[in-house]
Amino acid sequence: PITTTKNNINKRKRNDFEKNEDDSDDKGQFDVSVLLPVHNALPHLTSCLLCLFAQEKVRLEIIVVDDSSTDGSFERIGACKRAYETLKEGEGGEWKLTEDEKEEKEDVGNDFYANKVDCNLREEFEEEERGNDDTYERIVRKYCKGKRHKIILRKLERSKEVRSGQGLALNLAYSLSTCEYVAEMEADDMRPQRCFYELLNALKSREDLDATFSQISLIGDLPSSNAPQEGWIGMERFRRWQNSLTCGTTEMAPGRYIEIPAMRASGCYRRSFLEKKMNLNKEGEGGIRIYDDLWRIGDEVVDFAVSEEQRTCSSLKRNPNHWWPVDVSFLHRAFNSGMRCHKVERPMYWWRQYAKQSTKVHDRCSLERLRAAKVHYMLKEDGPLGFAALFTADGDTDAEVNDVDALANSSEPDSSAAKIKNSPRGSKEQKKLIIRVFGRGETLNAYVADINREIELIRAKEIEEHYARHKKPLDDTATITTTDEDDDTYQPKLLYVVEKRDEMPGLPKRKRSKENGLDKNTKLCRLFAFGMQKAREKILRVMRDDFDTGGLDWFVA
Repeated sequence: PITTTKNNINKRKRNDFEKNEDDSDDKGQFDVSVLLPVHNALPHLTSCLLCLFAQEKVRLEIIVVDDSSTDGSFERIGACKRAYETLKEGEGGEWKLTEDEKEEKEDVGNDFYANKVDCNLREEFEEEERGNDDTYERIVRKYCKGKRHKIILRKLERSKEVRSGQGLALNLAYSLSTCEYVAEMEADDMRPQRCFYELLNALKSREDLDATFSQISLIGDLPSSNAPQEGWIGMERFRRWQNSLTCGTTEMAPGRYIEIPAMRASGCYRRSFLEKKMNLNKEGEGGIRIYDDLWRIGDEVVDFAVSEEQRTCSSLKRNPNHWWPVDVSFLHRAFNSGMRCHKVERPMYWWRQYAKQSTKVHDRCSLERLRAAKVHYMLKEDGPLGFAALFTADGDTDAEVNDVDALANSSEPDSSAAKIKNSPRGSKEQKKLIIRVFGRGETLNAYVADINREIELIRAKEIEEHYARHKKPLDDTATITTTDEDDDTYQPKLLYVVEKRDEMPGLPKRKRSKENGLDKNTKLCRLFAFGMQKAREKILRVMRDDFDTGGLDWFVA
């Protein structure tokens, strides 16, 4: 449990965001900025650093931000950084593959090869806990060639009672980056030696892309043949499913409501996309904030991705329903923003498995929280079931929707009546969305409950904003009115009707063309809550061309 007060949240040195004297202006000399947030990452941290320092055919700007580690991670990073910086241009990299290993390297994504490299490094580091700078210099010299990459190291310091998550560390690392292409790395994972070179080439080769990802391999505490570890079957199934999504945006965008369609840290992104589409700071706030990250403090949820200077008392009152991992938030926001991406068909991200990794032990990564995130970003204003996606194509523009209350308050004698009558919220033709959820048992009930809860949150926010604009007090008696044409009477932007259908997958469904009451003001969305691939394939066979992929029909899990 986290115990703290508002006054000591996120205590850090004011110079955390400033350059050190030894930071030279190398803009333009490097190809990719790699952001590496670190928090208590031993014993796997050294392997991660070596994988970055040993990257070939590309020049990296490696930005490491240690977020108040207490296990010696910051000191380990410093030792490896010093060891790398002692190498001269082209010096080092003495480790050579044997003839047998060369065949394995032809497929760098081969799980056997990835785990062999991991085991070799672990054997190398058996004495690392007793190591000194000479130890790390010897190891770095063995695996890495000198002067290819630049390493920037920062440390965040804060109250011991407070954890920040990755958001603040990632935003600090981003603020120090200079390259047009930005990538990430997790401190306990590994990568093959040419992964950034291949990701960068794939992204540069197509100007229409915003990002490239790669397939993944699993390394670390893998099960033996006679004693499978708990949870391993699910992780292996997830690996196979994620690696099967090789058609880029057309598969990955709808796949985000089933599972995470790509490892966020496996990606390489254009800076122009991140700053134009992913900046969380509003116009006039200044600076770039790409990542958010929420942590629960008692009954409150605190956005630790916001620096102390940016945080206000009101911003602490975040709804606890919006509490999920930063990578889930990032990918949903990216796809809602129209990210165009491609996945390289080679596993160039080696994801470490071990008992205490956050995906296994942290309740933010629970199925309940991940499901809540999917529902939130699906119904969000810029999501596939948001008002803009459903109705602006039919002639209702965002300008008309957002201007309704302004028109209602206008002092112009003839400005409000006619315009409000024809606007989405002022019109008698109320917009309506029917959400029909198919599934079985607990999964079906959970999705329906989460959808209804998210609708309540949307409605509460609309009511609060409406009364704030009209400078009227908000009380518990505020009701939803759909017929009163009073200018300052709240009318919902979109009416929701949620239907639950407990059915087996693949049963004949009524075709959309046979549904009654659907028109330009009433849309039907069908969600199929089936986690197994076989069930989804059966539904597609039955529905055929009646399934509106990426539009009004979605698989969720």
